[in-house]
Amino acid sequence: MARRSLYTAEDVRLFVDASDHDSSFSSAEEEEEDSEEESCHFELQLDSDEEKVCDDNLENVSPARKKARCQQQLSWKTESDDDVSPTPLKFLPARKPGVKLSSGDDRTPLDFFKLFFSDDAVETLCRNTNKRAARSTAGWTDVGAAEFYSYIGLIFYMSMVKLKNTAAFWRENSIFTIPFPLQVMSKDRYQALSWNVHMSDPDEERINDAKTGTSEHDRLFRVKPLMETIQKACKSFYHPSRSLVVDERVVPCKGHSRRKWTIRNTPSKCFFKLFVLTDSSNGYTVDFSVYTGRNNFSTGRGLSYDSVMSLIDRRHLGSGYHVYMDSFYTSPKLFKDLLASEFGACGTYRDSRRDCPRSAVNTLTKTSHRGTFRWIRDGPLLFVEWMNSHVSDQLIQFYATQHKIMKWYRKLFLHFLDISATNAYILHKELMKQDSVTQKAFMEELVAQLCGVTQKTPAKKASGVHVPVSWRKVANGVRMKANAVSKSCVYCKLHRKKRSKTPWKCKTCEVYLCVQPDRNCFEAWHPD
Repeated sequence: MARRSLYTAEDVRLFVDASDHDSSFSSAEEEEEDSEEESCHFELQLDSDEEKVCDDNLENVSPARKKARCQQQLSWKTESDDDVSPTPLKFLPARKPGVKLSSGDDRTPLDFFKLFFSDDAVETLCRNTNKRAARSTAGWTDVGAAEFYSYIGLIFYMSMVKLKNTAAFWRENSIFTIPFPLQVMSKDRYQALSWNVHMSDPDEERINDAKTGTSEHDRLFRVKPLMETIQKACKSFYHPSRSLVVDERVVPCKGHSRRKWTIRNTPSKCFFKLFVLTDSSNGYTVDFSVYTGRNNFSTGRGLSYDSVMSLIDRRHLGSGYHVYMDSFYTSPKLFKDLLASEFGACGTYRDSRRDCPRSAVNTLTKTSHRGTFRWIRDGPLLFVEWMNSHVSDQLIQFYATQHKIMKWYRKLFLHFLDISATNAYILHKELMKQDSVTQKAFMEELVAQLCGVTQKTPAKKASGVHVPVSWRKVANGVRMKANAVSKSCVYCKLHRKKRSKTPWKCKTCEVYLCVQPDRNCFEAWHPD
């Protein structure tokens, strides 16, 4: 299968298969078209012979069609043809790449998470949530920071323990009952918090809502306070390495909003689209933006162009970076403008994109051998076609916190949690140099700390009549003695820090305990 890529830096050589992205998305509103300015951004540079052929054959053709036909006269060059590469970009980051925290500090997973969800941010969430709930929920009890952190901990817990729905976590009187969520808060309280969680001031929302349909209306007003806090934290505590990736993420949603996109031929078609800039070395989210519709960006050069340029901030990043992207974004105009800002770029491209070569002269065929390639140089732009079987690319994997709730801004709230937790893990891994700590282990400890508990909890001591009984049947008269097939004593394991075998258990508690003259763990487990 033939693949095509576009480059603007001599030392950028990445081949990415973006076939899954081609024509995958359509806007819930009217799709944007590339502007006329984009199609006329630069003139194709031809040698004198090629230019003469074009002039002779296209004398009476419109300029746009003339340019397209001239492009078709270009021939693809082979591996044996010489190329003069441009001067490589010098990497000049604004700050030294890496974590911007002291390595001497002993930080916990909760400390890293609070870099993004700070106490101040949570206090603001509590204040806005209480104000909203006071108007909509009878008998509401104000939520404080500690309880809100516990609520976040339960959200992460549910993302790791998969059940059919939220209510299943509070199922009672069943062998499938999960005790932990009820120990943190009741189901009604959790659902009340989920329904009322609010990121912006409800009073100010009314003022903004009154401007709907005007240029002063802010479509992201409900999420902006928290979104801007997290965006600032993403930039503050880490500076990316040289290779950056621009990609999109979709957040499924069933609610009603003009900010949604649709994906064809999928069971759940409604999504929010986020454009994300990540560090390719570890998946850290450097910056992100939420697409809100046709008027979200102001350049008028097309969404694929504007979404990339809105994430590239030279004052913050520096220069000399290499930006990788898929065919949704790649265009000659974008790559030239990035190069003018001293950013190299690489990405697959679509043949139909304006100003890309469409020549069939000397192109690869289905019979071309794997590893062969063709190329066309246009100044700083290098178009490459090569044969490969399959290439896949993958960015961040989340313990997704998505719930089946309707309000669009609460869906984005959950995605902000995902970004914060993933970035917190990456900072922990980079700073603490603990490659052995998996994301799962990090999230487990984060859940425990958010909820104010420890992961290791002793078995619960049930109330009632406690009688030691044998856990296995034995013949009458046989002395009950520990042997190789006996169970381990829970009390010895927890308090004596050793493993002792016992044939006894508590009939009520179902806990295995020693009953020996010199070691009566049964009595120690059930103090008066």
